[in-house]
Amino acid sequence: MRLGKGRALCSRIDQETVLVLGSGRAGGRAISVRANDARSSLDGASVASWALSASSPTAMRGFAALLTQPKPDIPISTIDVDDGRMSERFIVTPRQISIEEAATLIAQTAAGETVAVANRLVDQLMVQPTNRNRISAGLSLIKALQPSDGFIELVGETHDGVIVIMGWSRAFVPGRCQAYLLAGATTVADCFVASFARPDIPEGELGFIAVLETGGRVRADTLKGIIYNAGGGWHLTPAHSRVQVSAALDIPDHIRSVLLEARATPEAMLRLRSAANGFTGKDTVSSLPLPVRMDVDRVFETDDGDMLISGWLLDPEHHVSSVKLRRPGTEARLDDVWTRLDRLDVSQSFADQAAFRASLDGDDQAHGFVAHARLSGGNLDATPYLELTLREGRRAFLPLTPKRMPARRAALQQLSLFDAANWALPAIVDHQIVPLLSKAACAAPRVETIIDVGVFDETAGVPIVVGSTVGMTEVGPLLALLALDPQTCCAPLVIVVSKPAFQRDLVRLRQLVRFYGLSVRLVCAAAAQDRFDLMAVGAEVVSCGTIVTMSGSLVPMAKGWYGALTMVGMAHVGSVISPMLAYDDHSVKWAGSWLSEDGDQMLLDRYAGYPLMAIAALQLTRVDVASLECCIMPREALKDAMRDCGVYLGSKQKACEIGLRINQAGIAAYLLPSTQLLGCDEPTSAEQNGKLAVLAERIDAEILKSRWRSGHQSQTSFDRISA
Repeated sequence: MRLGKGRALCSRIDQETVLVLGSGRAGGRAISVRANDARSSLDGASVASWALSASSPTAMRGFAALLTQPKPDIPISTIDVDDGRMSERFIVTPRQISIEEAATLIAQTAAGETVAVANRLVDQLMVQPTNRNRISAGLSLIKALQPSDGFIELVGETHDGVIVIMGWSRAFVPGRCQAYLLAGATTVADCFVASFARPDIPEGELGFIAVLETGGRVRADTLKGIIYNAGGGWHLTPAHSRVQVSAALDIPDHIRSVLLEARATPEAMLRLRSAANGFTGKDTVSSLPLPVRMDVDRVFETDDGDMLISGWLLDPEHHVSSVKLRRPGTEARLDDVWTRLDRLDVSQSFADQAAFRASLDGDDQAHGFVAHARLSGGNLDATPYLELTLREGRRAFLPLTPKRMPARRAALQQLSLFDAANWALPAIVDHQIVPLLSKAACAAPRVETIIDVGVFDETAGVPIVVGSTVGMTEVGPLLALLALDPQTCCAPLVIVVSKPAFQRDLVRLRQLVRFYGLSVRLVCAAAAQDRFDLMAVGAEVVSCGTIVTMSGSLVPMAKGWYGALTMVGMAHVGSVISPMLAYDDHSVKWAGSWLSEDGDQMLLDRYAGYPLMAIAALQLTRVDVASLECCIMPREALKDAMRDCGVYLGSKQKACEIGLRINQAGIAAYLLPSTQLLGCDEPTSAEQNGKLAVLAERIDAEILKSRWRSGHQSQTSFDRISA
């Protein structure tokens, strides 16, 4: 490509803007250009001209003009160039050239004026920052026509999400400017620059350090260079071919190494100091020259990314304005949501230190805290930390090392730290533990091992799915009773136990099943928390449409219960029918559940505690919610009700949620009083010691209310009548 006599070349910038280049005899610098015989002309500010490096009598000066095309569908065919003394007409070639080819022509013909021409054209293109095409053309001209000005030698990203660069340049002006970042797509960012002397660079040049506030739109390792306007011209500073990409933990130290020698405007220095006061992976709270100290006792992180933190903050003079839990790219405010509690041991530990002695208040011992927070997004592999912001603007940091575990275990371990008489415990439960568990995702129990003992034929009857969290001590006596009943000795049995019980009791269970001659499928369930999880796993290993669920802790009161239950079940296909459950003192354990019309309870067990014989003569009765400890039900109904069920500390309220889900699905539920099984209350797990048993039941009740009443309001209640 070259400039020819009487011919002009054009490059389209956007739908309305065209860059036209040519050369002619016009010698003045105040040039105007008209397109297609237009009456009005573009003013001189939009035209750049230069003396040709290889001129001739017919072509002494080159020009480049940005023309606005009012009718973009009509191409520009001619232009008239007028410098006030003479006018020339040029024919515009129909073939358009790229902006890079236009830049090459300018560079070949303008020689020493190339930079000035480029700056003038770029100034015009950059006046519309929202026009991406004009900005892209301007940046292309700068990259093609401007020599590189220094290099970026170090780049990194702080935990606050700002990019820090260091290098050398002769054009950077200390202070604030707007820079275009070359990192894939071009991004505009505020740039705060400081300069400092460097003995290892060419004379007359200065080292620079700059903070680029990108709002997280650019990653440090993708930065290839920056373009900025400083000192009356546009400049390009590329990343060096061996640029060092520094880790976020190292960036504050790099800034501090030059901060004392750096020179910039107050605004730029403030930004640099803020970036220098960043997280370095070290505890900086313990070194504060103020009476402020902090530490954590336990930090749990659940599988969902929630965190439960307990610790203490000693701040008797109220220097701390905020406390945040942070990871790169995400943060959560703690001091707005945490629960404070007394920590006399903290006051006693600092009572002898001069910095604290005068300010400690004997009446205020609420230095402890418990906080639940979720860090959404961000880098989950990065170290979380606490950030204290002081009233003066300084920040201090405390790295955390969380223990990863399910939400249920985290809540139980946290609660085990507190005395049941602690005055703050109710608030900790309501504001930290219940929200943690209410929003936690429950890991679905799954089948790990299946072993058939004997010929397992699920067509021989409705399968009985037995779930036992204990193992042999429960299942052994139950197998004996099932073997003695003519109806159940031939029924297909699915025995589901947890993984520890399966590994411990498999040999003895297999021997017992063979001795009784039963048809049994032994199943090992992983990630099962209670008997209902076990029964849900058992429902997965059979294919029939109806199953009988049975808790391993139940004992039939008489033979024939299985036949009576299945007979009614076949007469009410698609329904859930439960026998009556009793304690061994012949009082009612469960005889139907109904939805509560008011009060805090979701369900009412109206006959609980009655003498068994007082209601044993009732006929089949419609209830709102059946008992899943023992019932005949559609297999799919159990699977659907157990999907995404809540995280509970016990199983009683979990059974309520499953029953409510079945009720909401419109599945009818019945009580069969003429059939009874003996049972006991759920034993307290090893994790729930004596002081936590009552507390766990209260927590579960609050979780059920939080989950159910917020998203489920359309349960159906039926009249309390017998069929």
